[in-house]
Amino acid sequence: MLCSCSSLTESGDGEQVYFEFKTTGDEHFFARTSDQEVIKKAREQLARPKEERGLMINGEIARGTEQNNGWSWHFVPDKWNLVEVSMEVCDGRPSYVEKEIDYWVDNVGRFCPWNSKVIKEVGTK
Repeated sequence: MLCSCSSLTESGDGEQVYFEFKTTGDEHFFARTSDQEVIKKAREQLARPKEERGLMINGEIARGTEQNNGWSWHFVPDKWNLVEVSMEVCDGRPSYVEKEIDYWVDNVGRFCPWNSKVIKEVGTK
C-alpha cells in the first residue's frame, strides 16, 4: 500500500504548530508543521473522541532531537502528513527507531507508526 501524502506547503506566516502523538506502548513523540492542510487535519482529529481518530502520521525523519520527547530523531518539519494507510516498511515504535536510527534515517527515511494518534496540540513557534 502506498501513502497518500500530498505536496506539503508552508503557510503564509510560517508559524510552526507542534502536535503530540501517542503510539503502542504509551510511547509519545512530537512533530511540527506550518502546512495549513496538515494543521487542519490534526485539529479535526483532535475534535473527535480518541477512539474515533483514524489518521496516522507518515513522514520524513532525521537525526536530532527537535524537542522530540528525548528521542534522538524527529519528523522533518513540513515533510509529514496524516494519512489513512501506509506501507508496512515504515511502521514501528519510536523506541525501535531510536535503537536502529541509522537504518531508519539512512535506509527507510520515513516513519509511519500505524497505531499513532494525535493527542494534543502543544503550541506554536
